[in-house]
Amino acid sequence: MKLRRALVTVATTAVLPLALTACSGGSGSPSKESSAPSAGAGASKTPLLNGTRLKSLLLPVGVLPKGYKADPEATRDSGGTLAAASSKKPVDLASACPKLEASAWIQTSGIEGAAFAQGDFVNAAQEEFNQELDSFRGTDAQTVMKRLGQVLKHCAHFKDASGDTTASVTIKTTTVPKVGDQTLKAELSAPEWEGGTTLVATRVGNVVVTTFYSVQSSDMGAAGLDLTKKIVARVQQAK
Repeated sequence: MKLRRALVTVATTAVLPLALTACSGGSGSPSKESSAPSAGAGASKTPLLNGTRLKSLLLPVGVLPKGYKADPEATRDSGGTLAAASSKKPVDLASACPKLEASAWIQTSGIEGAAFAQGDFVNAAQEEFNQELDSFRGTDAQTVMKRLGQVLKHCAHFKDASGDTTASVTIKTTTVPKVGDQTLKAELSAPEWEGGTTLVATRVGNVVVTTFYSVQSSDMGAAGLDLTKKIVARVQQAK
């Protein structure tokens, strides 16, 4: 009999405070500007969106399948300010793989954004859909996507010993054409789990959309891609 994977909401609770710190600028102090042009060679010419604006682009609960409710403790944003530019951390591949099992998996890139917003939804079975939007300065959004690709490749097969039973996790990553400027989809599964998780990361200009859909059904949260496409369309219209 397959074991039901540990509740994702537990992992999310542990990770979210880090998301708030990382996405709100970390070591730098917040800037009082609500938006500012991106800087740097090859940077997007679109303005940086602050957390309040990003929040308005998140999907409402009505878009999700019936039975999902918003989790207020896991729904937050960085507000009307932009975080000051901060230094990039190298990719920590050694500790990255387990972090892909939690909603703030964009943190594995090691790059902090200028602003963020995220929304979390759960149903009675503790299945979870999490969406996050992060805006980045200069060419950081492109670098984030490159690094996420490196992490997903490195973690194609890994052992997860976080629960009572060690799980042999497999990640199948594919590139999705014609969705945003660049899109990666990753499906996490393990023989020891009931169900699985679909992760999607999409870049739209200087905004990176990441979603996390963990379910107990055999489709591994495949609907996460269509939900991500809906968010991408909202971001594109905001440009």
